[in-house]
Amino acid sequence: MPGTQQQTPEGKADRTALRSEQADEIGVRDLILALWRQRVRILIYSLAAVVVIGGVAGAAYLLQDKQKIARVEFKLLFEGIDKGQYPNGMKFSASDILSTPVLQKVYDENHLKKFMEFPDFKGSLSVYQTNARLSLLEHEYAQKLAETNLSFESRQRIEAEFLEKKKNLMVPVFSLAFVQENPGSFLPETMLAKVLNDILSTWASYAERVKGANQYQIELVSPNVIDKESIASEDYLIATDRLRLTVTRALKDIDRLSGLPGAKICCIGEKGISLSDLRYRLNDLNQFKLSPLFGLIRQVGVAKFPEFTLAYLQNRLFEIQLKMEEASADSAVYESSLDQYIRKSIGVGLPPGQGSAAAAQGPPARTPFENVPAMIPQFGSSFLDSLVQMAQENSDSMFRQDITKKMIDSGLEKINLEFEAKYYQELFDKINSFDFNRGEPKTDVEERFAEMATERIAKTQDQVFAGLVQSIDQMNAIYQKLSRDNLNPNQVLYTITAPVAVATERPLGLIKLAIYAMLALFVAEGIIVVGLLLKLGLRIKD
Repeated sequence: MPGTQQQTPEGKADRTALRSEQADEIGVRDLILALWRQRVRILIYSLAAVVVIGGVAGAAYLLQDKQKIARVEFKLLFEGIDKGQYPNGMKFSASDILSTPVLQKVYDENHLKKFMEFPDFKGSLSVYQTNARLSLLEHEYAQKLAETNLSFESRQRIEAEFLEKKKNLMVPVFSLAFVQENPGSFLPETMLAKVLNDILSTWASYAERVKGANQYQIELVSPNVIDKESIASEDYLIATDRLRLTVTRALKDIDRLSGLPGAKICCIGEKGISLSDLRYRLNDLNQFKLSPLFGLIRQVGVAKFPEFTLAYLQNRLFEIQLKMEEASADSAVYESSLDQYIRKSIGVGLPPGQGSAAAAQGPPARTPFENVPAMIPQFGSSFLDSLVQMAQENSDSMFRQDITKKMIDSGLEKINLEFEAKYYQELFDKINSFDFNRGEPKTDVEERFAEMATERIAKTQDQVFAGLVQSIDQMNAIYQKLSRDNLNPNQVLYTITAPVAVATERPLGLIKLAIYAMLALFVAEGIIVVGLLLKLGLRIKD
Protein backbone atom coordinates (compact mmCIF):
# COMPACT_ATOMS: atom_id res chain seq x y z
CA MET A 1 0.00 0.00 0.00
CA PRO A 2 1.09 3.58 -0.61
CA GLY A 3 2.64 5.23 2.44
CA THR A 4 3.26 1.91 4.17
CA GLN A 5 6.87 1.12 4.99
CA GLN A 6 7.90 -2.42 4.43
CA GLN A 7 9.91 -3.86 7.34
CA THR A 8 13.13 -5.56 6.42
CA PRO A 9 14.57 -8.48 8.44
CA GLU A 10 17.54 -6.30 9.45
CA GLY A 11 15.24 -3.63 10.89
CA LYS A 12 13.28 -6.20 12.90
CA ALA A 13 16.53 -7.57 14.38
CA ASP A 14 17.74 -4.08 15.42
CA ARG A 15 14.43 -3.26 17.15
CA THR A 16 14.42 -6.64 18.90
CA ALA A 17 17.96 -6.07 20.24
CA LEU A 18 16.94 -2.55 21.40
CA ARG A 19 13.90 -3.90 23.30
CA SER A 20 16.13 -6.60 24.85
CA GLU A 21 18.65 -4.01 26.06
CA GLN A 22 15.86 -1.85 27.49
CA ALA A 23 14.44 -4.90 29.26
CA ASP A 24 17.85 -5.70 30.73
CA GLU A 25 18.33 -2.15 31.95
CA ILE A 26 14.95 -2.20 33.61
CA GLY A 27 15.72 -5.57 35.24
CA VAL A 28 19.03 -4.39 36.72
CA ARG A 29 17.41 -1.23 38.04
CA ASP A 30 14.65 -3.28 39.65
CA LEU A 31 17.22 -5.58 41.32
CA ILE A 32 19.21 -2.63 42.69
CA LEU A 33 16.00 -1.07 44.05
CA ALA A 34 15.02 -4.41 45.53
CA LEU A 35 18.42 -4.72 47.29
CA TRP A 36 18.08 -1.19 48.60
CA ARG A 37 14.74 -2.12 50.09
CA GLN A 38 16.50 -5.07 51.75
CA ARG A 39 19.33 -2.94 53.16
CA VAL A 40 18.27 -3.50 56.76
CA ARG A 41 18.34 -7.25 56.28
CA ILE A 42 21.74 -7.03 54.53
CA LEU A 43 23.10 -4.99 57.43
CA ILE A 44 21.83 -7.52 59.97
CA TYR A 45 23.30 -10.43 58.03
CA SER A 46 26.61 -8.55 57.67
CA LEU A 47 26.81 -7.86 61.40
CA ALA A 48 26.06 -11.50 62.09
CA ALA A 49 28.85 -12.53 59.68
CA VAL A 50 31.27 -10.13 61.42
CA VAL A 51 30.38 -11.62 64.80
CA VAL A 52 30.74 -15.21 63.57
CA ILE A 53 34.01 -14.61 61.69
CA GLY A 54 35.42 -12.59 64.59
CA GLY A 55 34.50 -15.32 67.04
CA VAL A 56 36.05 -18.04 64.92
CA ALA A 57 39.21 -15.98 64.36
CA GLY A 58 39.53 -15.17 68.08
CA ALA A 59 39.04 -18.79 69.04
CA ALA A 60 41.58 -19.92 66.44
CA TYR A 61 44.10 -17.40 67.76
CA LEU A 62 43.61 -18.20 71.44
CA LEU A 63 43.40 -21.97 71.09
CA GLN A 64 46.54 -22.44 68.99
CA ASP A 65 49.64 -23.73 70.73
CA LYS A 66 52.41 -21.27 71.42
CA GLN A 67 55.89 -21.73 70.01
CA LYS A 68 59.24 -20.47 71.24
CA ILE A 69 61.50 -18.88 68.63
CA ALA A 70 65.14 -18.04 69.19
CA ARG A 71 67.02 -15.99 66.60
CA VAL A 72 70.57 -14.79 66.25
CA GLU A 73 71.74 -12.42 63.52
CA PHE A 74 75.26 -12.78 62.14
CA LYS A 75 77.38 -11.46 59.29
CA LEU A 76 79.78 -13.50 57.16
CA LEU A 77 83.18 -11.90 56.78
CA PHE A 78 85.26 -14.12 54.56
CA GLU A 79 86.37 -13.15 51.08
CA GLY A 80 84.28 -14.60 48.25
CA ILE A 81 80.92 -14.64 50.06
CA ASP A 82 79.52 -12.24 47.43
CA LYS A 83 80.24 -14.96 44.84
CA GLY A 84 78.91 -17.81 46.98
CA GLN A 85 82.41 -19.19 47.59
CA TYR A 86 84.74 -19.87 50.46
CA PRO A 87 88.07 -17.98 50.36
CA ASN A 88 89.72 -21.00 48.72
CA GLY A 89 87.19 -21.05 45.87
CA MET A 90 84.99 -23.91 47.10
CA LYS A 91 81.23 -23.40 46.81
CA PHE A 92 79.49 -21.96 49.88
CA SER A 93 75.85 -22.46 50.74
CA ALA A 94 73.87 -21.37 53.79
CA SER A 95 72.87 -25.01 54.19
CA ASP A 96 76.50 -25.74 55.16
CA ILE A 97 75.78 -24.11 58.52
CA LEU A 98 73.05 -26.71 59.18
CA SER A 99 74.91 -29.71 57.78
CA THR A 100 74.47 -32.99 59.63
CA PRO A 101 78.06 -33.23 61.01
CA VAL A 102 77.77 -29.73 62.51
CA LEU A 103 74.34 -30.28 64.08
CA GLN A 104 75.22 -33.77 65.32
CA LYS A 105 78.22 -32.44 67.22
CA VAL A 106 76.18 -29.61 68.80
CA TYR A 107 73.37 -32.06 69.62
CA ASP A 108 75.74 -34.45 71.41
CA GLU A 109 77.83 -31.84 73.23
CA ASN A 110 74.74 -30.09 74.67
CA HIS A 111 73.01 -33.37 75.63
CA LEU A 112 69.81 -32.43 73.79
CA LYS A 113 68.61 -36.02 73.59
CA LYS A 114 66.66 -35.61 76.84
CA PHE A 115 64.66 -32.79 75.22
CA MET A 116 64.11 -33.99 71.64
CA GLU A 117 65.24 -36.43 68.98
CA PHE A 118 67.87 -35.40 66.48
CA PRO A 119 65.47 -35.25 63.43
CA ASP A 120 63.22 -32.89 65.41
CA PHE A 121 66.20 -30.80 66.41
CA LYS A 122 67.42 -30.53 62.82
CA GLY A 123 63.92 -29.75 61.49
CA SER A 124 63.50 -26.90 63.98
CA LEU A 125 66.45 -24.94 62.59
CA SER A 126 66.57 -22.64 59.58
CA VAL A 127 68.97 -20.09 58.07
CA TYR A 128 67.80 -17.21 55.90
CA GLN A 129 69.36 -14.01 54.62
CA THR A 130 68.02 -10.71 55.92
CA ASN A 131 68.67 -7.16 54.80
CA ALA A 132 65.88 -4.77 55.73
CA ARG A 133 67.87 -1.69 54.68
CA LEU A 134 68.23 -3.06 51.17
CA SER A 135 64.48 -3.60 50.88
CA LEU A 136 63.81 -0.03 51.98
CA LEU A 137 66.36 1.28 49.48
CA GLU A 138 64.76 -0.68 46.61
CA HIS A 139 61.30 0.62 47.57
CA GLU A 140 62.58 4.20 47.77
CA TYR A 141 64.25 4.22 44.37
CA ALA A 142 61.39 2.31 42.74
CA GLN A 143 59.17 5.27 43.54
CA LYS A 144 61.74 7.73 42.18
CA LEU A 145 62.14 5.83 38.92
CA ALA A 146 58.37 5.49 38.52
CA GLU A 147 58.02 9.22 37.83
CA THR A 148 57.11 9.81 34.19
CA ASN A 149 58.60 13.29 33.85
CA LEU A 150 62.21 12.17 34.40
CA SER A 151 64.70 13.12 31.74
CA PHE A 152 67.16 10.62 30.33
CA GLU A 153 70.08 12.18 32.22
CA SER A 154 68.15 12.26 35.51
CA ARG A 155 67.13 8.63 35.15
CA GLN A 156 70.72 7.61 34.49
CA ARG A 157 71.92 9.58 37.51
CA ILE A 158 69.29 8.00 39.78
CA GLU A 159 70.10 4.49 38.54
CA ALA A 160 73.83 5.03 39.12
CA GLU A 161 73.13 6.38 42.59
CA PHE A 162 70.92 3.38 43.38
CA LEU A 163 73.52 0.87 42.20
CA GLU A 164 76.23 2.54 44.26
CA LYS A 165 74.12 2.52 47.43
CA LYS A 166 72.98 -1.03 46.77
CA LYS A 167 76.60 -2.14 46.43
CA ASN A 168 77.40 -0.61 49.82
CA LEU A 169 74.41 -2.35 51.41
CA MET A 170 75.12 -5.78 49.92
CA VAL A 171 76.28 -7.13 53.27
CA PRO A 172 75.87 -10.88 53.81
CA VAL A 173 73.68 -10.72 56.93
CA PHE A 174 71.92 -13.95 57.93
CA SER A 175 69.59 -15.08 60.69
CA LEU A 176 69.73 -18.47 62.39
CA ALA A 177 66.34 -19.42 63.87
CA PHE A 178 65.38 -22.25 66.23
CA VAL A 179 61.60 -22.88 66.46
CA GLN A 180 60.10 -25.10 69.19
CA GLU A 181 56.44 -26.01 68.84
CA ASN A 182 56.04 -28.42 71.77
CA PRO A 183 55.53 -26.46 75.03
CA GLY A 184 56.43 -29.51 77.07
CA SER A 185 60.00 -29.62 75.73
CA PHE A 186 60.93 -25.93 75.62
CA LEU A 187 64.64 -25.39 76.18
CA PRO A 188 65.75 -22.80 78.73
CA GLU A 189 66.68 -19.47 77.19
CA THR A 190 70.30 -19.77 78.31
CA MET A 191 70.59 -23.13 76.60
CA LEU A 192 68.91 -21.79 73.45
CA ALA A 193 71.51 -19.03 73.20
CA LYS A 194 74.33 -21.51 73.76
CA VAL A 195 73.00 -23.91 71.13
CA LEU A 196 72.77 -21.22 68.45
CA ASN A 197 76.25 -19.88 69.22
CA ASP A 198 77.65 -23.42 69.25
CA ILE A 199 76.17 -24.08 65.80
CA LEU A 200 77.97 -21.06 64.33
CA SER A 201 81.30 -21.80 66.02
CA THR A 202 81.12 -25.51 65.09
CA TRP A 203 80.35 -24.63 61.48
CA ALA A 204 83.32 -22.23 61.37
CA SER A 205 85.61 -24.95 62.70
CA TYR A 206 84.12 -27.48 60.27
CA ALA A 207 84.55 -25.11 57.30
CA GLU A 208 88.16 -24.48 58.21
CA ARG A 209 89.09 -28.09 59.06
CA VAL A 210 87.08 -30.13 56.55
CA LYS A 211 86.42 -27.76 53.66
CA GLY A 212 89.67 -25.86 54.02
CA ALA A 213 88.01 -22.46 54.00
CA ASN A 214 91.29 -20.85 55.05
CA GLN A 215 93.53 -22.79 52.70
CA TYR A 216 94.31 -22.54 49.02
CA GLN A 217 93.16 -25.49 46.95
CA ILE A 218 96.67 -26.67 46.09
CA GLU A 219 97.79 -30.27 46.45
CA LEU A 220 101.31 -30.39 47.85
CA VAL A 221 103.64 -33.30 48.38
CA SER A 222 103.94 -34.34 52.03
CA PRO A 223 106.56 -36.32 53.96
CA ASN A 224 104.13 -39.25 53.98
CA VAL A 225 104.91 -40.12 50.37
CA ILE A 226 108.32 -41.52 51.35
CA ASP A 227 109.70 -43.20 54.47
CA LYS A 228 113.16 -44.16 55.64
CA GLU A 229 112.41 -47.87 56.00
CA SER A 230 111.36 -48.27 52.38
CA ILE A 231 114.47 -46.40 51.21
CA ALA A 232 116.69 -48.70 53.24
CA SER A 233 114.99 -51.85 51.98
CA GLU A 234 114.99 -50.92 48.27
CA ASP A 235 117.83 -51.53 45.85
CA TYR A 236 120.37 -48.70 45.76
CA LEU A 237 119.42 -47.39 42.34
CA ILE A 238 115.65 -47.68 42.88
CA ALA A 239 115.82 -45.91 46.25
CA THR A 240 117.99 -43.15 44.81
CA ASP A 241 115.58 -42.67 41.90
CA ARG A 242 112.64 -42.40 44.34
CA LEU A 243 114.46 -39.65 46.17
CA ARG A 244 115.16 -37.86 42.88
CA LEU A 245 111.52 -38.01 41.79
CA THR A 246 110.34 -36.73 45.18
CA VAL A 247 112.77 -33.82 44.95
CA THR A 248 111.39 -33.03 41.49
CA ARG A 249 107.80 -33.02 42.80
CA ALA A 250 108.73 -30.75 45.67
CA LEU A 251 110.41 -28.30 43.27
CA LYS A 252 107.25 -28.20 41.12
CA ASP A 253 105.13 -27.51 44.20
CA ILE A 254 107.47 -24.67 45.22
CA ASP A 255 106.98 -23.15 41.76
CA ARG A 256 103.19 -23.36 42.23
CA LEU A 257 103.36 -21.71 45.65
CA SER A 258 105.56 -18.94 44.24
CA GLY A 259 102.58 -17.69 42.22
CA LEU A 260 100.50 -16.96 45.34
CA PRO A 261 100.29 -13.38 46.65
CA GLY A 262 103.13 -12.56 49.02
CA ALA A 263 104.89 -15.90 48.47
CA LYS A 264 108.23 -14.34 47.55
CA ILE A 265 108.52 -12.43 50.82
CA CYS A 266 106.91 -15.02 53.12
CA CYS A 267 109.34 -16.43 55.70
CA ILE A 268 109.00 -18.88 58.59
CA GLY A 269 111.06 -19.78 61.63
CA GLU A 270 113.78 -17.94 63.44
CA LYS A 271 116.09 -18.13 60.42
CA GLY A 272 113.46 -16.75 58.04
CA ILE A 273 113.26 -19.72 55.66
CA SER A 274 111.69 -18.70 52.32
CA LEU A 275 110.61 -20.55 49.19
CA SER A 276 113.76 -19.47 47.39
CA ASP A 277 115.86 -21.01 50.18
CA LEU A 278 114.00 -24.29 49.79
CA ARG A 279 114.43 -24.20 46.02
CA TYR A 280 118.19 -23.70 46.31
CA ARG A 281 118.46 -26.42 48.93
CA LEU A 282 116.61 -28.98 46.81
CA ASN A 283 118.63 -28.08 43.74
CA ASP A 284 121.80 -28.59 45.78
CA LEU A 285 120.54 -32.01 46.88
CA ASN A 286 120.06 -32.93 43.23
CA GLN A 287 123.40 -31.60 42.04
CA PHE A 288 125.74 -32.43 44.92
CA LYS A 289 124.13 -35.51 46.44
CA LEU A 290 121.89 -37.45 44.06
CA SER A 291 123.83 -36.93 40.82
CA PRO A 292 127.16 -38.17 42.34
CA LEU A 293 125.23 -41.04 43.88
CA PHE A 294 123.98 -42.18 40.48
CA GLY A 295 127.53 -41.84 39.15
CA LEU A 296 128.89 -44.00 41.96
CA ILE A 297 126.26 -46.68 41.34
CA ARG A 298 127.03 -46.70 37.62
CA GLN A 299 130.79 -46.82 38.24
CA VAL A 300 130.87 -49.55 40.87
CA GLY A 301 127.87 -51.53 39.71
CA VAL A 302 126.66 -52.37 43.20
CA ALA A 303 123.15 -53.72 43.57
CA LYS A 304 121.20 -55.58 46.23
CA PHE A 305 118.81 -57.12 43.72
CA PRO A 306 120.16 -56.70 40.16
CA GLU A 307 117.17 -58.40 38.53
CA PHE A 308 114.72 -56.04 40.25
CA THR A 309 116.83 -53.02 39.28
CA LEU A 310 116.89 -53.99 35.60
CA ALA A 311 113.16 -54.78 35.66
CA TYR A 312 112.47 -51.39 37.24
CA LEU A 313 114.48 -49.57 34.55
CA GLN A 314 112.77 -51.52 31.76
CA ASN A 315 109.36 -50.69 33.18
CA ARG A 316 110.25 -46.99 33.47
CA LEU A 317 111.38 -46.98 29.83
CA PHE A 318 108.11 -48.63 28.78
CA GLU A 319 105.99 -46.08 30.68
CA ILE A 320 107.96 -43.15 29.28
CA GLN A 321 107.62 -44.51 25.76
CA LEU A 322 103.83 -44.66 26.15
CA LYS A 323 103.75 -41.09 27.44
CA MET A 324 105.91 -39.94 24.53
CA GLU A 325 103.50 -41.51 22.05
CA GLU A 326 100.58 -39.84 23.84
CA ALA A 327 102.30 -36.45 23.74
CA SER A 328 103.08 -36.90 20.03
CA ALA A 329 99.46 -37.84 19.31
CA ASP A 330 98.17 -34.82 21.25
CA SER A 331 100.52 -32.49 19.40
CA ALA A 332 99.42 -33.95 16.05
CA VAL A 333 95.74 -33.51 16.95
CA TYR A 334 96.25 -29.87 17.97
CA GLU A 335 98.27 -29.14 14.84
CA SER A 336 95.65 -30.76 12.60
CA SER A 337 92.82 -28.92 14.36
CA LEU A 338 94.56 -25.57 13.95
CA ASP A 339 95.31 -26.26 10.29
CA GLN A 340 91.68 -27.21 9.55
CA TYR A 341 90.40 -24.19 11.44
CA ILE A 342 92.64 -21.86 9.46
CA ARG A 343 91.58 -23.44 6.16
CA LYS A 344 87.88 -23.12 6.97
CA SER A 345 88.20 -19.58 8.30
CA ILE A 346 89.95 -18.18 5.22
CA GLY A 347 87.78 -15.34 4.00
CA VAL A 348 85.25 -15.74 6.84
CA GLY A 349 84.85 -12.61 8.92
CA LEU A 350 87.75 -10.87 7.14
CA PRO A 351 87.63 -7.45 5.52
CA PRO A 352 87.44 -7.32 1.73
CA GLY A 353 90.74 -7.99 0.05
CA GLN A 354 92.10 -10.37 2.73
CA GLY A 355 92.45 -14.04 1.83
CA SER A 356 92.49 -15.61 -1.58
CA ALA A 357 89.12 -17.18 -1.09
CA ALA A 358 87.56 -13.90 -0.09
CA ALA A 359 89.04 -12.21 -3.15
CA ALA A 360 87.69 -14.90 -5.46
CA GLN A 361 84.17 -14.46 -4.11
CA GLY A 362 83.99 -10.88 -5.39
CA PRO A 363 82.30 -8.11 -3.45
CA PRO A 364 81.23 -8.91 0.09
CA ALA A 365 77.63 -9.88 0.74
CA ARG A 366 75.27 -7.31 2.13
CA THR A 367 74.78 -7.52 5.86
CA PRO A 368 71.33 -7.49 7.50
CA PHE A 369 72.07 -4.08 9.01
CA GLU A 370 72.36 -2.37 5.61
CA ASN A 371 68.58 -2.51 5.06
CA VAL A 372 67.85 -0.92 8.43
CA PRO A 373 67.93 2.86 8.56
CA ALA A 374 70.31 4.19 11.18
CA MET A 375 68.31 6.11 13.79
CA ILE A 376 71.55 7.57 15.23
CA PRO A 377 74.15 8.68 12.63
CA GLN A 378 77.22 7.30 14.43
CA PHE A 379 75.55 3.87 14.80
CA GLY A 380 75.28 3.10 11.11
CA SER A 381 75.75 -0.28 9.41
CA SER A 382 79.51 0.20 9.03
CA PHE A 383 79.86 0.76 12.78
CA LEU A 384 77.85 -2.38 13.61
CA ASP A 385 79.80 -4.38 11.05
CA SER A 386 83.00 -3.23 12.72
CA LEU A 387 81.73 -4.43 16.09
CA VAL A 388 80.82 -7.84 14.66
CA GLN A 389 84.20 -8.07 12.93
CA MET A 390 86.06 -7.13 16.14
CA ALA A 391 84.17 -9.78 18.11
CA GLN A 392 84.94 -12.42 15.49
CA GLU A 393 88.61 -11.48 15.37
CA ASN A 394 88.88 -11.54 19.16
CA SER A 395 87.26 -14.98 19.39
CA ASP A 396 89.44 -16.24 16.53
CA SER A 397 92.59 -14.94 18.21
CA MET A 398 91.72 -16.54 21.56
CA PHE A 399 91.05 -19.89 19.91
CA ARG A 400 94.34 -19.84 18.02
CA GLN A 401 96.24 -18.83 21.14
CA ASP A 402 94.70 -21.68 23.10
CA ILE A 403 95.53 -24.28 20.44
CA THR A 404 99.06 -22.90 20.05
CA LYS A 405 99.67 -23.03 23.79
CA LYS A 406 98.52 -26.65 23.91
CA MET A 407 100.83 -27.50 21.02
CA ILE A 408 103.77 -25.88 22.83
CA ASP A 409 102.95 -27.69 26.09
CA SER A 410 102.77 -31.02 24.28
CA GLY A 411 106.09 -30.34 22.58
CA LEU A 412 107.80 -29.42 25.85
CA GLU A 413 106.38 -32.49 27.55
CA LYS A 414 107.72 -34.66 24.75
CA ILE A 415 111.20 -33.09 25.11
CA ASN A 416 111.22 -33.77 28.86
CA LEU A 417 110.11 -37.36 28.27
CA GLU A 418 112.84 -37.85 25.71
CA PHE A 419 115.39 -36.66 28.26
CA GLU A 420 113.98 -39.06 30.85
CA ALA A 421 114.07 -41.92 28.37
CA LYS A 422 117.70 -41.23 27.50
CA TYR A 423 118.58 -41.02 31.19
CA TYR A 424 116.97 -44.37 32.07
CA GLN A 425 118.33 -46.03 28.94
CA GLU A 426 121.88 -45.04 29.90
CA LEU A 427 121.36 -46.41 33.41
CA PHE A 428 119.94 -49.65 32.05
CA ASP A 429 122.81 -50.15 29.62
CA LYS A 430 125.40 -49.48 32.32
CA ILE A 431 123.84 -51.73 34.95
CA ASN A 432 123.21 -54.45 32.38
CA SER A 433 126.88 -54.40 31.39
CA PHE A 434 127.97 -55.66 34.78
CA ASP A 435 128.24 -59.41 35.25
CA PHE A 436 126.86 -59.89 38.72
CA ASN A 437 126.88 -63.67 38.43
CA ARG A 438 130.51 -64.14 37.39
CA GLY A 439 132.34 -66.87 39.27
CA GLU A 440 135.65 -65.04 39.56
CA PRO A 441 136.40 -63.99 43.13
CA LYS A 442 136.88 -60.28 43.83
CA THR A 443 140.21 -58.94 44.91
CA ASP A 444 140.69 -57.33 48.29
CA VAL A 445 140.83 -53.93 46.68
CA GLU A 446 137.57 -54.53 44.81
CA GLU A 447 135.80 -55.79 47.92
CA ARG A 448 137.05 -52.89 49.98
CA PHE A 449 136.01 -50.42 47.30
CA ALA A 450 132.56 -52.05 47.07
CA GLU A 451 132.13 -51.83 50.86
CA MET A 452 133.14 -48.19 50.88
CA ALA A 453 130.74 -47.51 47.99
CA THR A 454 127.79 -49.16 49.75
CA GLU A 455 128.53 -47.27 52.97
CA ARG A 456 128.78 -44.04 51.03
CA ILE A 457 125.53 -44.72 49.20
CA ALA A 458 123.64 -45.50 52.43
CA LYS A 459 125.01 -42.42 54.18
CA THR A 460 124.22 -40.11 51.27
CA GLN A 461 120.69 -41.50 50.97
CA ASP A 462 120.11 -40.77 54.67
CA GLN A 463 121.36 -37.22 54.21
CA VAL A 464 119.16 -36.64 51.15
CA PHE A 465 116.14 -38.12 52.95
CA ALA A 466 116.62 -35.88 56.00
CA GLY A 467 117.09 -32.75 53.90
CA LEU A 468 114.12 -33.63 51.69
CA VAL A 469 111.71 -34.25 54.58
CA GLN A 470 112.79 -31.03 56.28
CA SER A 471 112.28 -29.04 53.08
CA ILE A 472 108.83 -30.55 52.50
CA ASP A 473 107.76 -29.75 56.07
CA GLN A 474 108.95 -26.15 55.73
CA MET A 475 107.23 -25.81 52.34
CA ASN A 476 103.92 -26.91 53.86
CA ALA A 477 104.46 -24.49 56.75
CA ILE A 478 104.89 -21.64 54.27
CA TYR A 479 101.71 -22.80 52.51
CA GLN A 480 99.76 -22.67 55.79
CA LYS A 481 101.11 -19.21 56.58
CA LEU A 482 100.23 -17.89 53.13
CA SER A 483 96.70 -19.28 53.45
CA ARG A 484 96.19 -17.64 56.84
CA ASP A 485 97.67 -14.32 55.79
CA ASN A 486 95.91 -14.03 52.43
CA LEU A 487 92.59 -15.78 52.83
CA ASN A 488 91.56 -14.89 56.35
CA PRO A 489 94.03 -12.85 58.41
CA ASN A 490 91.96 -12.96 61.61
CA GLN A 491 90.75 -16.54 61.17
CA VAL A 492 87.18 -15.28 61.64
CA LEU A 493 84.49 -16.45 59.24
CA TYR A 494 81.57 -14.64 60.90
CA THR A 495 80.61 -12.11 63.51
CA ILE A 496 77.40 -11.86 65.52
CA THR A 497 75.67 -8.54 64.86
CA ALA A 498 72.89 -8.89 67.46
CA PRO A 499 72.46 -10.99 70.60
CA VAL A 500 70.22 -14.02 70.68
CA ALA A 501 66.57 -12.97 70.91
CA VAL A 502 64.03 -15.42 72.36
CA ALA A 503 60.29 -14.83 72.01
CA THR A 504 57.16 -16.88 72.62
CA GLU A 505 54.78 -16.49 69.71
CA ARG A 506 51.78 -18.13 68.14
CA PRO A 507 52.18 -19.72 64.69
CA LEU A 508 49.32 -17.59 63.30
CA GLY A 509 50.00 -13.94 64.12
CA LEU A 510 47.41 -11.18 64.55
CA ILE A 511 48.24 -9.46 61.25
CA LYS A 512 47.92 -12.63 59.23
CA LEU A 513 44.76 -13.58 61.10
CA ALA A 514 43.23 -10.14 60.39
CA ILE A 515 43.96 -10.54 56.69
CA TYR A 516 42.26 -13.94 56.66
CA ALA A 517 39.27 -12.49 58.54
CA MET A 518 38.89 -9.66 56.02
CA LEU A 519 38.96 -12.13 53.13
CA ALA A 520 36.34 -14.25 54.88
CA LEU A 521 34.15 -11.15 55.43
CA PHE A 522 34.32 -10.24 51.74
CA VAL A 523 33.30 -13.77 50.82
CA ALA A 524 30.43 -13.63 53.31
CA GLU A 525 29.18 -10.33 51.89
CA GLY A 526 29.20 -11.84 48.42
CA ILE A 527 27.23 -14.83 49.61
CA ILE A 528 24.68 -12.56 51.31
CA VAL A 529 24.14 -10.42 48.19
CA VAL A 530 23.95 -13.39 45.83
CA GLY A 531 21.56 -15.18 48.16
CA LEU A 532 19.20 -12.20 48.33
CA LEU A 533 19.32 -11.77 44.54
CA LEU A 534 18.43 -15.40 44.02
CA LYS A 535 15.59 -15.14 46.52
CA LEU A 536 14.19 -12.01 44.87
CA GLY A 537 14.49 -13.62 41.47
CA LEU A 538 12.54 -16.67 42.57
CA ARG A 539 9.75 -14.52 44.00
CA ILE A 540 9.41 -12.49 40.78
CA LYS A 541 9.29 -15.73 38.83
CA ASP A 542 6.53 -17.12 41.02
